[in-house]
Amino acid sequence: MLMLRARSLLSPVFLALVASAAAAGAAELPRVDVQGASGMCRAATAAFAAGARYRPLGLANESESQIFVTCNWQGDDHQDSVRGSKRLYVAITNNSSDAQSYTCTLVNGHQTGASIFATYVPKTVSIEAGAGAEITWVPSEVANAKPSGIDRPSLSCVLPPSSTIQYTGREYNEDVGA
Repeated sequence: MLMLRARSLLSPVFLALVASAAAAGAAELPRVDVQGASGMCRAATAAFAAGARYRPLGLANESESQIFVTCNWQGDDHQDSVRGSKRLYVAITNNSSDAQSYTCTLVNGHQTGASIFATYVPKTVSIEAGAGAEITWVPSEVANAKPSGIDRPSLSCVLPPSSTIQYTGREYNEDVGA
């Protein structure tokens, strides 16, 4: 009987502690969004679009010269947001018979009228013939990233001939409550 009373007294105390701990901080779960480049990337101009082919597994440059491609991720710039990107990446394949260099620039920010509030972070990788690679950015590399991460990300890539942007990825935390 004493054990039963002790248990019945401890249960509300335990539940109150759990409830207060849950209210003190919301739970976050890591999330990853991956999207094919043909769905979120576009040739930067009509002239570049003439050499671009939008395939189910990527955006390919089938021209004889380089093209510029722009991609946009979904962002979250609310002041108290936890959904800023913790890691952004783009996967590129070199379909040519020679090694090639690839340069992509992460642009984080926005433009209001003539005023531009953005940080540009270029990265270049060399990819061997028939191989692929990812180019990755994290908040510590982006000067205007918020504490929650990279909040307004876009991408500009120079795509040499016989190359394909396969997909892009975004890793972030999602507030799922307590």
